Amino acid sequence: MSVELPLADEITAVFARATKLLLTEETVAHALRLITDAATAAIPGAIGAGVSLINHSGLRQTTAASDAVVAEADALQYALEEGPCITAWASGETVLVEDLASDRRWKRWAPAAAGLGIASSVSCPLLSGGLALGAVKVYSDGGQFAGNGTVRLAELFAEQATLFVIHSHAREAARTLSDRLQESLAQRDTISMAKGLLMARNSTNDDAAFRDLMMLSRQTGKPLALVAAELLAAARPFDN
Repeated sequence: MSVELPLADEITAVFARATKLLLTEETVAHALRLITDAATAAIPGAIGAGVSLINHSGLRQTTAASDAVVAEADALQYALEEGPCITAWASGETVLVEDLASDRRWKRWAPAAAGLGIASSVSCPLLSGGLALGAVKVYSDGGQFAGNGTVRLAELFAEQATLFVIHSHAREAARTLSDRLQESLAQRDTISMAKGLLMARNSTNDDAAFRDLMMLSRQTGKPLALVAAELLAAARPFDN
């Protein structure tokens, strides 16, 4: 039997609004915050939601949180190295906690989270292929929270968050590639000018000038582009 999702129009509007953002680093964070706010509003009994990501150093961090309780509950998971969000992250599967008081999976985190007023939660991994990029989690103080409808809603928010994270990673990779390409072109130009200098100075051809540069590089133990740049810098006073 299908489960009718509450606030369907509102959720669609939030996703559309977030998708239209120009996804710079700042607006990716803003889009994720929109998702956590919408998840809190859409899921019955929710007191807060958040998105956790892993950075390039392997450090887990809460990128977006709708409430201070979320940030505190997440910080406990990172410090204790246990909790439903970390489990969802590691397993690549949604983790539902229907009753935190009776759950025995996280013996240190559970009582600490209960002290924050958390009674149940659902955590969904952000999956890209076989890789978990992070997780969306929603915390509740109880009530009509647990169930298939709650899980499906949380997974919808996780799917949307995943799209933004993938887009952000792709943009960063493209920017890095562009920087490397520009650096490579600049180095090529520097080497070409240095060869021209040696050709004029020694009355040699292109191949001979390149061999001279390679020999200088081996002798000094410096990269070819650096040797070329130093050669050009040393020659400039004599050009004036």
